[in-house]
Amino acid sequence: MRAETELIGPGDQVRRVMHVVVATVAEECSAREVAEELVADEVGAVLVTGSHGPVGIVSERDVVTALAIGGDLDRLQAADLMTTDILWADPHDGIGEVARRMQEAHVRHVPVRGDSGAVAGIVSVRDVLECLAGPLG
Repeated sequence: MRAETELIGPGDQVRRVMHVVVATVAEECSAREVAEELVADEVGAVLVTGSHGPVGIVSERDVVTALAIGGDLDRLQAADLMTTDILWADPHDGIGEVARRMQEAHVRHVPVRGDSGAVAGIVSVRDVLECLAGPLG
């Protein structure tokens, strides 16, 4: 974690604000288990993994939408809720560039893929805002 006095701006690399621990669930997990993972890890999104790595992403908004339309959280699976068109970032991408791509794609969470192709972290809109506005609370 960075020191509170360290200034990070939109031109810095996204690796400076990404979280290296990424919450994940299997695609067959129930929507209730997804919600429990979101709460337990205090995150707004989880990556959904299949047999060959990440296959989607589920946000808290996806879970709320399922509830709002009468979905059964015990019968729905992560695969039913996930977005499969994942917007990825590279650790060397600029924070401002990633922020623009997030805005254009209307997403709040972007996983970061490292040089080996494996998941290196995740960045949220809160991380981006924090670099612009300073640390929250």
